[in-house]
Amino acid sequence: MPDDSPHGRRTSIIDVAAHAGVSRQTVSNVLHDRRTNVSSDTYDRVLAAIAELGYQPNRAAQNLRTRRSMQIGYHLSGEHLRVVNGFFAQFLHALIRQAARDRYQVVVFTHQDDPLRTFTDLVAQRTIDAFVLSESAVDDPRARLLADRGIPFACMGRLAADLPQQWVDVDNAAGMRDLIDHLVARGHRSFAYAGADGGEYWKTERLDGAVAGLAAHGLRLAGRDVFHGDDAGIRRFARRVLTRTRVPDVIVCGSDAVAAVVVNVAHALGRRVGADVAVTGFDGGAVGMFMEPVLTSVHIPLEEIAHELVQRCRREIETGPTGAPGLILPTRVVEGASAGPVRR
Repeated sequence: MPDDSPHGRRTSIIDVAAHAGVSRQTVSNVLHDRRTNVSSDTYDRVLAAIAELGYQPNRAAQNLRTRRSMQIGYHLSGEHLRVVNGFFAQFLHALIRQAARDRYQVVVFTHQDDPLRTFTDLVAQRTIDAFVLSESAVDDPRARLLADRGIPFACMGRLAADLPQQWVDVDNAAGMRDLIDHLVARGHRSFAYAGADGGEYWKTERLDGAVAGLAAHGLRLAGRDVFHGDDAGIRRFARRVLTRTRVPDVIVCGSDAVAAVVVNVAHALGRRVGADVAVTGFDGGAVGMFMEPVLTSVHIPLEEIAHELVQRCRREIETGPTGAPGLILPTRVVEGASAGPVRR
C-alpha cells in the first residue's frame, strides 16, 4: 500500500514526526489545521513529510478519541426541493466543498411531517457534530431547538437577537441600491419590480433597497409596477408590463429565478432582452450565467458564506459557544448583457 513504511507496516504519525524532525503534537496540529501553533516553515515541512510518506490518518480511531463523527448536517426542505432553484443547489455544492477541505462530510437530510422531530432524532443519535441551516426565519425553531440542546450550528440568514448569533448574511438592501446605481448610470429611467411571494425579510429588504436606490436618483416605482407572487403570477405581471404602450426600461427582479421567468415571457412576446427591455436578478450564480443574454445580477458570495459557516461550526465543536456576532458579507454587481442600454 502507498502508506506502508519500508518495514512493511502502516506509516504512523510518529513516522511523520521523525521524518519532519518535529514532535508528534506538531504533526497533530498540522492535521487539524491549527496554524496558530505552527510556523509556516514547519507547517510546510510536515505537509511535505505527509505527502512523501503517503500518510493517511486513521479517521475511525480519531473519531473514537474525540467522540466526533466529522459530519455536518444540512437540512434540505421547502424551496430547496424545487428543481428550478439553482441557488440552493449551488450553495450546497459550495458547502460540501468547504466541509471536505476541513475534513468533514456533509449529511443532507429532509423531513416528512415535523422538521423538529427529525432534528430531535438526529441530535439523540449523536451522529452529527453540527448543523448548517438556511432558508431560515429570523425566529427559527430549528435554531432554538439546537441552542437549547447545546448543539453547534451556523445559519445562512439572520437570527433573532436572543439566539446565538451564529449566522452569515449579505446586505440585501445595499446590494440592490448598488444595482440601481449601475442601471441609472447606464441611462435607465423607468422601472418595474418583480419578486417571489413570501414574507421572508430578504425579499422585503431587496424591494426596499430598490425603492431607496431609485429615490436617491429622484426616481420612483409606481404601485402598479411592483409585484410579488408565484411563477404563474410573475408570468402574468411580466406579460402585462411588456405589452404596454410604454414598456419600462428595466424589470428589476428579486432573484435570478424570478428573472428567468421574466426573460422567458419577454422571449415569448418577441421582446429582445437587453435591447427592448432590460432584466436584472439577484443571486449572481449559475442560473443567470446560462441565460441568453447573460443576466446582470447582484452576486451573493456563496463560497465565502460556506467557508464562514463551516469555520463557525468547527469553532463551536472544538471550543464550545463563542458568543461571536453575526457577519454581513458584501455583494457586488455582476454585469451581463441583459441590462441594456435599451432602445427607446
